[in-house]
Amino acid sequence: MQKQNSKKKGFKSALFIARTAFKAQGPTGVELSGIIAELSGSVIMKDYPELKEEELGEIYLVDGQKAVLSSMSLHAQKYAAKKLATYGVHLLMDTFVEDFDGESVQLSNGKSIDTKNLIWAAGVQAKVFEGFYPDSFGLGKRLKTDPFNKVYFADNIYALGDCALIAGDENYPNGHPQVAQPAIQQAKNLADNLLKKQEVWKAFGYKDKGSLAIIGRNKAVLDFPNQKYAMSGFLSWLIWIFVHIMGLVNFKSKLRALYNWLGYYIYKDQSFRMIIKPNSRKK
Repeated sequence: MQKQNSKKKGFKSALFIARTAFKAQGPTGVELSGIIAELSGSVIMKDYPELKEEELGEIYLVDGQKAVLSSMSLHAQKYAAKKLATYGVHLLMDTFVEDFDGESVQLSNGKSIDTKNLIWAAGVQAKVFEGFYPDSFGLGKRLKTDPFNKVYFADNIYALGDCALIAGDENYPNGHPQVAQPAIQQAKNLADNLLKKQEVWKAFGYKDKGSLAIIGRNKAVLDFPNQKYAMSGFLSWLIWIFVHIMGLVNFKSKLRALYNWLGYYIYKDQSFRMIIKPNSRKK
């Protein structure tokens, strides 16, 4: 087996996984890789001045698809790959992780990477509940439902969000994206249906409001609904911030988040952190 070793000490290699099992996959691996790469060059160097730059290790993004952000537009894919490369992130496309023993990661291409740090961001797999027929579960162990979110082979049981595989939507034959919007829309549609007679129930239809992914400071990508248009850069980054702040529960939370983010943007530092350093103890 060919071995790919990191010569750097300290953190050794930091490995971020974004293996996509199917097209409805979020951008978690890309976002983590970009953000941690930024932290390595700013916050970590401030908090641990005794570390040298070459001791911070390397970041690998391993993805089973042929391109990062495979569920987004071609423009978003190219922009994300370019910006991650400028951060020094190593992109390993069309590659899967086969094993991790705590010391090295074994890859499907026959190589391995020495590391003690592995972050798995390959999406979620629903919990298999007892009492359902085996045929009730589909891709990703999600419960198969009719267009009204009613679980097949069950009475008066409904599944929503990540654990639901809804039939009848031709645009999403492998299930809806496992992100917040489909779950929110399904919940609202089901709640409306339960207040009506079953004869007038409305089948669920996902309304795509677009996709966002942040790569780093001033860097984000935005796909408009149905990927008709795409944009990237500072304006997309501002939109990403606005969307996430508006999604918070109350005005106080929105204001606090905005204040903290502005402080980090200006000073490139976080005011609330726990820093733990080893103490030398005499035996």
